[in-house]
Amino acid sequence: MNKKERIFDAAHDILAEQGFHGLSIAMVAKQAKVATGTIYRYFSDKEDLIRQLYRHTIMTCREQIMNDVNIEETSFEQYRQLWLNIHHIFTSDPNAVICKLQYECSPLASELERDPVIMALWDPFDRFFERGRIAGLFIDLPLRVLQSLSLDSAALLLQQCRGHQLTLTDAQQETVIRASWQAILQP
Repeated sequence: MNKKERIFDAAHDILAEQGFHGLSIAMVAKQAKVATGTIYRYFSDKEDLIRQLYRHTIMTCREQIMNDVNIEETSFEQYRQLWLNIHHIFTSDPNAVICKLQYECSPLASELERDPVIMALWDPFDRFFERGRIAGLFIDLPLRVLQSLSLDSAALLLQQCRGHQLTLTDAQQETVIRASWQAILQP
């Protein structure tokens, strides 16, 4: 693993444990086992590190989310695979849910979501929901609302399960997937 990847991994772990305010360049350097000056070769400051970490995370996650998905087909089967892929990311990396919430609650959130690179990465998802809305399959709500009512449920569910020590059976998980799909369907 190269130095930049080690820095990203260390920052990801610290972010999950300490939050944005607890994350420092010195802590990241120590955990990544690099000199503090090395971090400044890649990042201008802490905010730049956070911006690039978020972009890096989204790029990595997008590939995993798209695994076995034909995003051009707006169907329950494709939606189910998207949901399962998102769920897998959050179960395989317990810090992912925490980091997602940290990003969304940070002062950088609106800036990060308007980043042209990040917007381009999410464009296939926007098209998925837009096609469903135009076809009359989905209710006529803004795309972010449709995403919040549906795919965002994977992350929120895992947060609730972890916080309340719940474990869903496969059948219960399938019920959740179908319910989140039905939440956005045109009545």
